[in-house]
Amino acid sequence: MTIYFKLIILVICMSLSSCKSIIANPGKPLEDNSLELNQKYEIQDFTAKINKIKITSVDGKNIYGISKKGDFISIDKQQIREVKKVKVVSSIVVGIMAIAAVIFVPI
Repeated sequence: MTIYFKLIILVICMSLSSCKSIIANPGKPLEDNSLELNQKYEIQDFTAKINKIKITSVDGKNIYGISKKGDFISIDKQQIREVKKVKVVSSIVVGIMAIAAVIFVPI
């Protein structure tokens, strides 16, 4: 039982560390309808600064959001290098399904 418990903890840690999907990067430009309002994103600009924000509004030139500290942030779309969407719930579900497959599927 302790081996399964260690395996469960390991899979959950791995799934939480890889729970981001890339929305835009230098090879894949940011499209107007790719960002959803009230969702959490990590936005990296060309100065390598990473902003973790919840998107409140998007217009033709800027993206507006709120950080975890409650600060209002405005980012110019031309200065965005990479956008990642945080998907914690789906990663946990995949991890649990992998654990269930290991436990219940006979080898």
